Amino acid sequence: MFRVGRAVPPYLADRLGISLGSDEKTAFKLHIVSQILGAVATGVIQNHDYIATNGLGATVTQITLLAMIWPVSNLFSVMVSHFVDSSNKHSTAIFIGAAMRLPVALMFFSSNVNMMLILLFVYFGSNSLVVPGQNAVMRSRYRKGHRGQLFGWSMSILNLFAMPAAMLAGALLDADFTFYRWLFLIEGVMGSGQAVVMGFMARGMKDPIAVARSTLKDFFKSLGQLVKTDREFMLFELFFMAYGFGFMCVQPAIPFFSREVLGLSYGQYAMAKGVLGQMGIVVLGPFLGSKMDKLHPFRFTGIVCIILAGFPLFLMGSSLFPQIGIPLFYVAWLAFAIGIAGITLSWNMSSMFFAPEARTATYQGLHVTATAIRGFMAPVLGSFVMTELGYTANFLLSFIFFFSAGCLFLFRYRKRLRLGLIRE
Repeated sequence: MFRVGRAVPPYLADRLGISLGSDEKTAFKLHIVSQILGAVATGVIQNHDYIATNGLGATVTQITLLAMIWPVSNLFSVMVSHFVDSSNKHSTAIFIGAAMRLPVALMFFSSNVNMMLILLFVYFGSNSLVVPGQNAVMRSRYRKGHRGQLFGWSMSILNLFAMPAAMLAGALLDADFTFYRWLFLIEGVMGSGQAVVMGFMARGMKDPIAVARSTLKDFFKSLGQLVKTDREFMLFELFFMAYGFGFMCVQPAIPFFSREVLGLSYGQYAMAKGVLGQMGIVVLGPFLGSKMDKLHPFRFTGIVCIILAGFPLFLMGSSLFPQIGIPLFYVAWLAFAIGIAGITLSWNMSSMFFAPEARTATYQGLHVTATAIRGFMAPVLGSFVMTELGYTANFLLSFIFFFSAGCLFLFRYRKRLRLGLIRE
């Protein structure tokens, strides 16, 4: 049983614009605490690539691997999530994920980029346990119709605290680069703390429909049935793959472009990526969350992908017109902020729209595992285009992927609407 502690103050519930039950208030209170802890870790994470590139002398290959680590570390998410679903051990899985986030603090003792890559692989591998568990928590603790808005508010709070954390990290690095050691220590502690609080939210949680314990054979059979029978979800994942290629192929280029073409300081880089790039979810998170509760995922995700295409478009402008490169770089991150606010909600919550009861974590696990699959290819493709054809070509490739993904989502939505399978 989820124990009801001191509820969220009534005035906060009123400002959310929705009527929350006592359990929802208590869950949301813990969710806020979790997000604030995660915000501090996120502020450091926003500086990872520039710490490696500008401070530790990382090569193009190492930065490509750094871009791959987050998605590839989630490779076995679908398998892990299925067994968590079948055993209802969500809290245990999340607590294990919390422990996996602590070793990154060992960067306090190292200046080796390869060591950084290994430790971050373990850190982001925790997402295989934490992210699907988080989805199961939200589905269990928040009522349908409230989930998008409450998750939007929680993401706004995370990014509201992450922005000053990123700026502070950049300022400390500009003052004395050796502060990076303390930043990794803080990241490990706060990232782990975020998962621990989420684990407490999952304690005593029961899925609405009991799921029998399953073997590895049962898992692959269930996965095969999902792929064969849920065509709409698989199309959603296919289109999302195109978005993911656009996002990941540009990642290796950004820190090198920032250093070699724009000559940014740590503070300037943190301002662009850690502040401007996160403003969208702070300002628009609750609004977009409420929209996501009402709009079909194909329509919602298609719109935000089209908006996100503005990000590489302005980066192209920054590359083609270096005399105004820095202002255009900042504008690019503002476009990114608006688009990624919606993508963040879609990435975390769309699987709940398609998933049957008690299979939320399995669907989200497949969703996260698909991220790993494209993570093997997209950064390598992006690095190849960058080194062989230049930054402008890399940004153009990213634009094509984003725009194509948006069109695919919207065309599918319009087709289903025309056939009367969904309502406006």
